[in-house]
Amino acid sequence: MIERETISAHEINKYDYCPYQWYYERLYGRAELRRLYTERNARLHLEDSLSANFRKGEGYHQRSYFLLRLRRMAWKLAVLLFAAAAFGGYVWVKYSGMG
Repeated sequence: MIERETISAHEINKYDYCPYQWYYERLYGRAELRRLYTERNARLHLEDSLSANFRKGEGYHQRSYFLLRLRRMAWKLAVLLFAAAAFGGYVWVKYSGMG
């Protein structure tokens, strides 16, 4: 697979991060490595990390959206109770002879 003589800045960065990954990607190519990775996961009955991370992210966002809705509902309920208490206090003061 090694066809070019030159190495790009991106490849130098990849090499700095992980020399083995850079070497095998340059030797076999990204598509072939992805295919081998998929075959290995299927053979070992492993979950693809990309889809697993996607599902974890979905779960996180569903929980955080639920908590956001819950906080908004609690805030609205608090405002409603405060308004009802203020109105009740006004009515009580006005009609109890204090005002």
